[in-house]
Amino acid sequence: MGKHWLLACVLCLALLPTPAIAEDDAQDTFTLSGSVFTSSGDEAGTTYIKVDSSVSVPSENGVYSFPGITPGEHTVRAYFMNDGHTVAYRTVYIAQDMTLDWYEGHNWITAAVLDSSGQPISDGSGLVVELNDPSQTSEVLNGMVEFGPFHTGSYHMLSMSYNGTVDERSYACVKLNPGSASSPRVNHLTFQEGTNSIFGYVVDGSGFPVPQITVSNGVVDVQTTEDGFYSMSGLEVGTTAELTFTQGGQEVVQNHTQTIDYGPLWANFTASISIELPHNATFVTTTTSVPLGRISLEWGGGEYTDYYSLYDGEIKLENLLYRGSLESYEFTPSEAGTYEFKLQAHNRNGTNPTPDSLVMIVLPNQNEDNLWSAGMHWNYSLVHTPEYRSNRTYTAIGVETIADAFGRDRDTFLVRVTDDTYQEGEKSYRWVDANSLLTTKSYWVDAPSSSSYFQEGIMGWNFSIEGDDAQLFGNESTMDLHFNRTNIIGVPGHPNGYDDTTNTVTIQHNISLITNAGTFDTTYIKITDQNDGIVSWEMWYNSTVRNYVKIVDRLPGSHSEMVVYELTGYYHPQSPQFLTESGNQSNSTYAIEWSNFDGTQAYQLLENGIEIYRGDATSYEVGKRSDGVYEYQINAIMGLEYVLQGGVIELAVDFVPPVPVISTPSQTMDEDELVNLSWTGLQEVQWYTVSVEQPDGTITEVYNGSDPYVELEDLVMGQNRIRVTAMVDGKLSEPSPSVFITVESSENGSNSSLNSLSFGSVIVLTFFAAMYQSLRRRR
Repeated sequence: MGKHWLLACVLCLALLPTPAIAEDDAQDTFTLSGSVFTSSGDEAGTTYIKVDSSVSVPSENGVYSFPGITPGEHTVRAYFMNDGHTVAYRTVYIAQDMTLDWYEGHNWITAAVLDSSGQPISDGSGLVVELNDPSQTSEVLNGMVEFGPFHTGSYHMLSMSYNGTVDERSYACVKLNPGSASSPRVNHLTFQEGTNSIFGYVVDGSGFPVPQITVSNGVVDVQTTEDGFYSMSGLEVGTTAELTFTQGGQEVVQNHTQTIDYGPLWANFTASISIELPHNATFVTTTTSVPLGRISLEWGGGEYTDYYSLYDGEIKLENLLYRGSLESYEFTPSEAGTYEFKLQAHNRNGTNPTPDSLVMIVLPNQNEDNLWSAGMHWNYSLVHTPEYRSNRTYTAIGVETIADAFGRDRDTFLVRVTDDTYQEGEKSYRWVDANSLLTTKSYWVDAPSSSSYFQEGIMGWNFSIEGDDAQLFGNESTMDLHFNRTNIIGVPGHPNGYDDTTNTVTIQHNISLITNAGTFDTTYIKITDQNDGIVSWEMWYNSTVRNYVKIVDRLPGSHSEMVVYELTGYYHPQSPQFLTESGNQSNSTYAIEWSNFDGTQAYQLLENGIEIYRGDATSYEVGKRSDGVYEYQINAIMGLEYVLQGGVIELAVDFVPPVPVISTPSQTMDEDELVNLSWTGLQEVQWYTVSVEQPDGTITEVYNGSDPYVELEDLVMGQNRIRVTAMVDGKLSEPSPSVFITVESSENGSNSSLNSLSFGSVIVLTFFAAMYQSLRRRR
């Protein structure tokens, strides 16, 4: 009876409603916290910690705290924003609140420990993983071990035994890397019972490392690093691996059969032939704004380059613009807009994509009905928090239709940005919404002398009243705003930024504001985040200035917490203005462009006070100028031949001659053969000179003339380095990329057996060297 009563109670309880369990309470969460240090151990500046794809949290006073982490394996990243812009990615298993200190320029080695079926080893197994240098041990916890932090760039060897015997130890070797968003687990190894790793170096005949060699066992491919190092893991003990070594599809080391056993499986190899991939090619043309029309794109190549590929956009066949040995290309855009070009260098061994791209902004035709016109500019003082100051000028140079962060097409004014803190070659542009005068897109690229970093931002400003689209400059006093922004940071390892907020907009009219540019009657706009109540933006607009006279930006999307812009002066052109910027000019022929000015019968272009053009065009090509400084002024000729003086710019011309490119490939020839050497012809060249550097270092001029070809004979035995220079407009170009002609004796047959013996000796010596290294490490 008692059992029946108990069963009835259980059934009744089962029918009672179950209280809801909040999703957040269904699983415990933990906090990751710690300190951040510089590489020398001092307190680091602001550092952003990110777990998986969550929003980053910044450190404050050298400490950070990241709450709400679910149990399990995660990827954590530290970005040292104020200490070298470096990052560190690592794998971590979190089962409780955890403390983790980070050091700039350091990282951890982590390893998963699995049983023979690939399952993580449980806690309490007693298994220990050893680190050889420095000597450390770590017990398996949650199926993982970790060592560090150590300096990135250092090599470390680890070993472990599943049965505790020295004879059955598996090994792994790793070069410690900072990691990246695309390779966050680069320092995470795997030990699996019954498997081992093979690793070593590939060098050339002189002992130098050979990078980008593909090492394959037919299933897994790995590439040698810049140090020539490779590592292949997960190989089953008791089997054999047939290793191949190729570069650009060409075999560089004879196939090697490796028996997979326990112990450190070092296997070093010497490449039997020398393979050189092309060195980086670099754009000579820099980011700038240009008129709609033909654009000259120029670049320079590195050693071992046979030809180039130029792409309009991403590197794929449909975007290919040019493929060949020339180092320039004339591109004619079909329409105004922003163009991004990418470059690849090729030779018969492979391809090397240029890491940097080139952005060119093609200006559209002007429309004088717009609120802004080309040549208008506004000067602001900027105060950043943390505090530093600068003075900035925004100059309208065109109009363009682009998509905002919501994918909507927006009419924008294209604006050039200059700042007194910018270095030579540093460029910045804004695309400002034609209705709200708020930035829809921004682009900045660092000075070439500093770095190739860039930053691009896409914004969206969706104003509405009760769900219907609205304009910012209407008569309403309140509206809603959905703001969206994506920041793309072109710094290796730098995290990209995202914002997506809903806001309340309040507007007040006839607000008097005193600035350094004067006192203005303004429309005051306040944008408040609906989630936290923070005022994200405050803006004061004046219709005479046709712009904001003050902006307080508390969401700047940069290294600042807040930026205050205050107008110090503005200029609405009452005469034509140059769109071409003052600066340096490396070509002796160049184009100058100016803005359209309403009512003009003709334009007058002066060069150092002398008229060089008169007509109705808004651009002019200046040809064949000697080195020097030239001042240009653009004037408008109005009715009755009245001359209205316009803007002035200064260009410093320092002509750099183009470099010839040899089209004859490097080759090996017999001593009685001739070489037909040819190269790209240059316009208006005075003469070419061909030099030969012989194997003993002696340099001899073998040709001087105006033809872009020559027949070479009597080259000495060995490798001859050949380069061509050109004299153009009284200036000598840089030497061309080298071509190597190797001359051999025509009696090679008698030496074939000796060569075969020498090659066999290398293989034998390499084998004994590998065995010697293995025995040393077993000790």
